[in-house]
Amino acid sequence: MTTLDDFITVNRSEILRRCRTQASKTSGPFPADAATEDGVSFFLDQLEQALRQGLRPHEGLSQRATRPGHVGLSERLTSSQVVHAYGDVCRAISELAEESHTTISASDFRMLTRHMDDALVGAVAEYERERDLAHLEVAVLRDSKRLGFLVHEMRNLLNTAMVAFDYLRSGNVGVASSTGTVLERSLAGLRSLAGRSIAEVRLAQGVQRLEPIMVAAFIEEVGAAATLEARAKALELTVLPVENGVAIDGDRQVLEAVVGNLLQNAFKFTKPGTAVTLRVHATPAAVRGRRIPEFATRQVAASIPAPFVEAKTCP
Repeated sequence: MTTLDDFITVNRSEILRRCRTQASKTSGPFPADAATEDGVSFFLDQLEQALRQGLRPHEGLSQRATRPGHVGLSERLTSSQVVHAYGDVCRAISELAEESHTTISASDFRMLTRHMDDALVGAVAEYERERDLAHLEVAVLRDSKRLGFLVHEMRNLLNTAMVAFDYLRSGNVGVASSTGTVLERSLAGLRSLAGRSIAEVRLAQGVQRLEPIMVAAFIEEVGAAATLEARAKALELTVLPVENGVAIDGDRQVLEAVVGNLLQNAFKFTKPGTAVTLRVHATPAAVRGRRIPEFATRQVAASIPAPFVEAKTCP
């Protein structure tokens, strides 16, 4: 009776050839010969070693399946192709043993299937780990670019503000001069940048804290803060009053950033010397009907996403 590890050693080339032939029938996006030669050959090495050392399943191959040779296979194949590649090994050994009338003990075959299962778990787990790592690297790169842009924009605004402030401090010009307008515009830009950044973080993380917000008072505060930016752009901002008694449950910082961005878009696309109007459609009757208040400008209109606010009527 031939031991399985000796059988694999003697018939290694034929096993690889059969695996390569089978892989070519189910060809994927990568060359079948490269996949079998690298990954399957490494698997046979580890299988022989495990059988000689008498390792039980879960003592070696699942860890070995994450080593460089196996990683080479999972780097270039999908998890489905990895499963098929290892299945081809088992099939090739079984068929070759039958054709050559070689007797291999049932215990060796059970050991083969168990080690095969163990290796598949390790290889697929490694494939998924590498895939998740690749996605993470892409996300980190994207976030790094966004952070770089944020820092660059913030530095430009700060430099402009510092130059304007130094000139004002010299006493040569007054706050109402063009230099004062430059400082005002830079500060408004910094506030806008901070608001956008906070909104992006809060939206990405989901609602952090809901709190009751009186719509009339909220709009009055937002309008007062936006007036500075409107004046810096030579625009007149009109904030229409909101009916008292209307409140919503929402994330205040996200809501401030969303409405602020809405106003910034209106300022951006409105010609200097003209006006922008902020209008809010919200009444106690509409709130009782579960309709979300609509925040709109003269040129841009949008509803606040439902997950961030919950409409209600104050008692």
